[in-house]
Amino acid sequence: MKVLVTGGTGFIGHHIVRELLARGHEVAVLVRTPPANLPDAVTVHLGDLADLSEERLETVVTGHKGIIVASAAAVAAPRGADVTAFFHDANVAPVARLLAAGRRARCDRAVILGSFYATLQREQPALRLAELSPYIASRIEQAERARAAVDAKTSVAVLELPYVAGKTPGRQSPLEPMLHSMSVGSADILAYPGTTAVVTVTQVARAAVAALDRRADGNYPVATTNLPWADLFTRLATAAGRPPKRIWKLPSSVIELLLRREGIRHRRQGFTLGFHPAQWSALHANAMVLDPDISRTALGVEPDDLDRALRDTVPAS
Repeated sequence: MKVLVTGGTGFIGHHIVRELLARGHEVAVLVRTPPANLPDAVTVHLGDLADLSEERLETVVTGHKGIIVASAAAVAAPRGADVTAFFHDANVAPVARLLAAGRRARCDRAVILGSFYATLQREQPALRLAELSPYIASRIEQAERARAAVDAKTSVAVLELPYVAGKTPGRQSPLEPMLHSMSVGSADILAYPGTTAVVTVTQVARAAVAALDRRADGNYPVATTNLPWADLFTRLATAAGRPPKRIWKLPSSVIELLLRREGIRHRRQGFTLGFHPAQWSALHANAMVLDPDISRTALGVEPDDLDRALRDTVPAS
């Protein structure tokens, strides 16, 4: 099967491309800059999905039976911008446009890498995630608009992903900078008091290709397991060669203060974060968990070696 991958050189897309090739698929990628580490078998299309002309987009999509959207979503808007409009234009409109082109090209299946915030919104509507955080709202709308852009013959699987562990050449796991920001000297670790889902990058790649092969249609939370933040940070710090002597669990008020400080830093750099500080801090002080059995049952994805992925996430110091 011929498959087009957007974001095929990214942290997760890199692994998806290799998983597709390993399963015998023909792969093309749409990337903004010339890639350095792609296998010779991959066809490369250069361009930004948001800026491609309709004619150019049709040319890129034509001939492919499947589409995987692995391009990273924007989490911060330029300072002074209409935040809601920015996240729509960055995260929603390009994906809907791509899938509409796929429909015209008779592509019959698509997979989108989404966010587990959509799962939490669905399971806990009282959290008001979409109402308060424009980034989260855009990820939920992204899935809705993508499905509206295709016809009934096209399957759309949205993989709702938590924090991802693992290693990709030239890319950084979201967990690595988070660990650095929570480290105090060489002895202590700050940790959120709650629990989070975590998944390996290899497991995400396998889930994406399985969803494409099976023409899965729906929302699929994908997780390896759920861990207390203290446990997760301890494993990461130990993998980096700095096993912590003490773990300090932060109350939600302190988490909010840290996020507000991070927001100030971003504003000085000219950006506005797409998260509501109080909401984000409350989430990380509680349980952000996913059911690992959903993807195992629906997509046939077996558990991966999380300890190895965590060791790969943070290079030993």
